[in-house]
Amino acid sequence: MSERTPPPALSPLSFAPSLSFFLAGGIGIGAWAAALPSFSARTGLDKAHLGMLLLCFAVGAISMMVNVGRLLTFVSSTALSFIGSFLFAAILVLLPHLDGIPQYGSALFFAGAGFGILDVSMNTTASLLETRASRHIMSKLHALFSIGNLLGAFLIGRLLSQGRSLEMCLGASGAAVLLFSAIGSFATIGSGLHAASEEPSGDGSQNFLTGLQKRYLYVLGIVAFLAFFAEGAILDWSAIYIVSEIGMSESVGAYGFATFACSMAASRLLGDLIVKRAGPINLMLASSACCAVALLALILVNDVFLAFVALAIAGIGVANIIPTVFSVAGRKGGAAAGRAMSIVTTTGYAGLLLGPALLGFVAQHFSLVTSFCVVLAGIVAIFITTWGLGDHPISSPHTQEQN
Repeated sequence: MSERTPPPALSPLSFAPSLSFFLAGGIGIGAWAAALPSFSARTGLDKAHLGMLLLCFAVGAISMMVNVGRLLTFVSSTALSFIGSFLFAAILVLLPHLDGIPQYGSALFFAGAGFGILDVSMNTTASLLETRASRHIMSKLHALFSIGNLLGAFLIGRLLSQGRSLEMCLGASGAAVLLFSAIGSFATIGSGLHAASEEPSGDGSQNFLTGLQKRYLYVLGIVAFLAFFAEGAILDWSAIYIVSEIGMSESVGAYGFATFACSMAASRLLGDLIVKRAGPINLMLASSACCAVALLALILVNDVFLAFVALAIAGIGVANIIPTVFSVAGRKGGAAAGRAMSIVTTTGYAGLLLGPALLGFVAQHFSLVTSFCVVLAGIVAIFITTWGLGDHPISSPHTQEQN
């Protein structure tokens, strides 16, 4: 087999599109999550109707995630990122001006579709950049997404505290998403990423995944499902856990949520360095073990300070599993990186969308402690599944995969 020519070095401008789109997506999701209580109060929706509307968002997201891989054969990932972010932002701006559950449901379906397009395409661009630059950047980009979540939530909180209307809050959030998306699109010019992201592999297998590749990707999808399940469950239920199980006030519970979210963002800033030194499999093993120990401590202790420490360690542990899985999926997909990313993201986000609802059901019929035991079992399953992947060549940080 002839040796391939090493890819040319990329200029800093090449990374601008992914930087912008990850930040834009994070701001949009953070703003929407922070605006939900205000939206619910204004519209008079009960929890059942609100849950149904959130399901519309989830269905829209998953329906597009399944199909973006095919679109990436014909359209560049950065172009699709802009299309997705534009649709997502437009619905944020439009939503406060609608009326009635049918209109809300339809709008949120399209908002979810926009986010689904954005998520798969921006992760595909990031994977392409990793391949071309021969360096790990996925964790840093996901750190930007986490930082965007915090910025979006802060923006909404600040505007609401000043007595601004929901129209103003979501309008400003949509404008911020569009601004960063526009920056990413303009930065694409001259970056070398304006061509379609899935390139010929040189062996006639372009844009297709072999059966072996698909099996490996579905296993990665299971890991992503469990990681997103845990991440979403802790984000949504950590504050409630501190209030109901430890007996703290709602403001203290909110600080618990912030502790977990901030530790995730900080950990992701270091994730690329760690995966470069240790390799993706070792990182996922260490991360899942760290998160499992932290969750076990959270379940066993009844002290708020120790609970905060446990949440911080859990955030550090779970933070880099998803970026690492996405990075491995992109490299495993090779020329068909978009299709590979579509498989893993669709499976993974199903965990994020189903996890909090499932834990609510378990908490309602048993207890919130039992719910967190379910999360712990999921983290242990990640460790076992990842251990089974350890013999694959991708487990080495220095091995170039051959397909």
